[in-house]
Amino acid sequence: MTGFRLTLACPRRVEHIDAVASFVGTDASGRFGILAGRTPLITVLRFGLARFRVAGAADWRYLALPGGTLHFADNALAIACRHFTLGDDAAALQAALTEGARCEDERRADLRHNLDRFEQTLMQRLWELER
Repeated sequence: MTGFRLTLACPRRVEHIDAVASFVGTDASGRFGILAGRTPLITVLRFGLARFRVAGAADWRYLALPGGTLHFADNALAIACRHFTLGDDAAALQAALTEGARCEDERRADLRHNLDRFEQTLMQRLWELER
């Protein structure tokens, strides 16, 4: 077998990459690899970088993602996640992924703060109505 098809899907786009020779990712059990003809596999990918090599290519391509689900069956690998970035420079992708996570954490903290203020205001109004 020469390779398998990799499908990357997020809410904004879907990308197909044919003739993938190998894939390396990380889940809760650690790092694992996939080659063509492997038995079926379903797992949850961890936040970070995965890598793959297209048949005949010397260099790895990298996939930055904030976790996701992976399904491999019938020589087709499908990964679904919130967003992903492809590239050839692992260090640059890791930096972008870390910065994206930091921004997402800030947005989440702001949202939590706004929800707390909303809840506090709502409770105060309910208290005033009961008087």
